Amino acid sequence: MPENSLQANTILGQYGALSLHFERHPNTFVGTDLLLYYRDAKGRVAVAPDLMVIFGVPDKVRRSYKVWEEGKVPDFVLEVASEGTYENDLGSKKDKYERMGVPEYCVVDPKGDMHRPRLQLFRLEGGVYKRVSGRSDPDGSLAVTSETLGLELRLEDDRLRLWDPETQDYLREHQEEHVGRLKERAGRLKERAGRLKERAGRLKERTERLEERAGRLQERAGRLQERAGRLQERDQRIAAEQRVRELETELADLNARRPGKP
Repeated sequence: MPENSLQANTILGQYGALSLHFERHPNTFVGTDLLLYYRDAKGRVAVAPDLMVIFGVPDKVRRSYKVWEEGKVPDFVLEVASEGTYENDLGSKKDKYERMGVPEYCVVDPKGDMHRPRLQLFRLEGGVYKRVSGRSDPDGSLAVTSETLGLELRLEDDRLRLWDPETQDYLREHQEEHVGRLKERAGRLKERAGRLKERAGRLKERTERLEERAGRLQERAGRLQERAGRLQERDQRIAAEQRVRELETELADLNARRPGKP
């Protein structure tokens, strides 16, 4: 188990980053603080790597990892230095992983209190571990490339990060991935809100145009109604005048037929 928060953060951070990185690879297993059983002359012996990556085996829940059952040794092992076990990192642990045939073994001491250099990567060549040359930047950060993972391990200040040369970006740890997804979701929501606001603006403009058109139609209807009233009055006046003329004609006819008319 981790002895301090820095060791725990380093182990869990890389476990989360690698788990997310290989989550779409069902035949890649990433394990942490899991008993790794292997065979030697004395029988079954176990070691518990801080972190291990194994290609070609199912990604499933395991209580332990037994090499003779899985048929595969880890491809990559990471040990984070702690005061209680750091002497074994470059001693008995390194020898065990070497005998097992683990292709790459990495040791990191974030503070640099126990190992120098703070970041060391060993690669198996001819059955023997050879230390891989790394890079030291002017700001004091260290970097070394893992051919097995296809990633660059970078130790910046006291934080270990994994750089993906394909994406030209750091692997996200679980918390960073969660925050990143929240930010992406917030961005999508903001973008959607912008589109809805724009749509609402267009609807408002359309409503205003429709209201303006309705006003003009109402005004036109008023004018038509007024005109219809005038036409009705004219028709009534014409009808009345026509009726007066008819009555006058009838009256004239009656007077003409009246006896004794001079």
